[in-house]
Amino acid sequence: MLIVLAALLVTAAVALSAPDTGSDPWPAARSWRDERPAPAAQGGLEPGAPEQVAPFAAPAGKPVAIHTADLPANEASGLVASRRFPGVFYWLRDGGGATAQRPRAALWTIKLGPDAHALPVRRGENFPFAQVFAAPNGDWEDVVLDDDDNLWIGDIGANDCVSEQYLYRTLEPEPDTDDPFFVTAKWPVSFPDPAEGCRTRNAEAMLWLDGELYLFAKTAKSPVYRAVFPDERGAEVELEPVAEFDAAVNKISVSTVSTDRTRLTVAGHARYWVFAADPALRGDAYLKRALQGRPVHTGTFASRAGNASVEGGSYVPGTHDLLFVAENKEMFLLPDAPSAAVAR
Repeated sequence: MLIVLAALLVTAAVALSAPDTGSDPWPAARSWRDERPAPAAQGGLEPGAPEQVAPFAAPAGKPVAIHTADLPANEASGLVASRRFPGVFYWLRDGGGATAQRPRAALWTIKLGPDAHALPVRRGENFPFAQVFAAPNGDWEDVVLDDDDNLWIGDIGANDCVSEQYLYRTLEPEPDTDDPFFVTAKWPVSFPDPAEGCRTRNAEAMLWLDGELYLFAKTAKSPVYRAVFPDERGAEVELEPVAEFDAAVNKISVSTVSTDRTRLTVAGHARYWVFAADPALRGDAYLKRALQGRPVHTGTFASRAGNASVEGGSYVPGTHDLLFVAENKEMFLLPDAPSAAVAR
């Protein structure tokens, strides 16, 4: 395992060719597509217009280097790593139009192998999807994994500040089959302190931590709330305020904790913040302590398109590497060394 992980980290570091950051242990996050040769200029473009990057189609049955690939659909808006299936990540799309080949009420799969390659998951497909039954996509924004390996989908977007919001709990099927994700429970949810004239807040990030589900409002200081589930199934979930960030951290769309619990990372569309965390603390106390501190590192996403709109991210299990997905189909990696606790 250590040999495979070392190969992944060495390859990622070479691929990214990050600039020297002195004593800063976190190089700048870059798109894994950055080393792909730029396409030739196409006729009809205005001088100085952005280059048109053609969508990448992964060859059937072949591993594909992530820095050469795009996601197969846009509007990526959440990412989580599986525990049952090593290397597997699930991501979802937020609300909007759909086709049979690019559905919205579905979870999509990435399987990260050694040497930063995405491996075929099902019948030669590198990035397949599976339908989610009984969970319409109003505005899905995040997906997390609980302690019992259930996936939770947050239909928590409310850009109009009045839309209905829901939490769905689903069972994780075998990713190499056509089995769908079955919803086992559904709860309505809304924020208790909306702005005047609103019934709720917009949100894009969730976190499962120590048996509790936390939601982050996408607003100034991105306040975080703990979900209190009712005894009656289907009754509305209450959200208890827990903490908020410093004013410099705003409107986050990603939240994730490293396997060893020493780091909490949050991100917005264009920037990420890494906080040191105390692994001995639990739940609310863990978040309060981390959010009270200053980030140990912050950086921006070097998107080829200029603004990738990152809305999904997860630590790679057993490491301090971070994988991000963006609405414009780009993928990003922030590589780091594995923690000593995990390496042992």
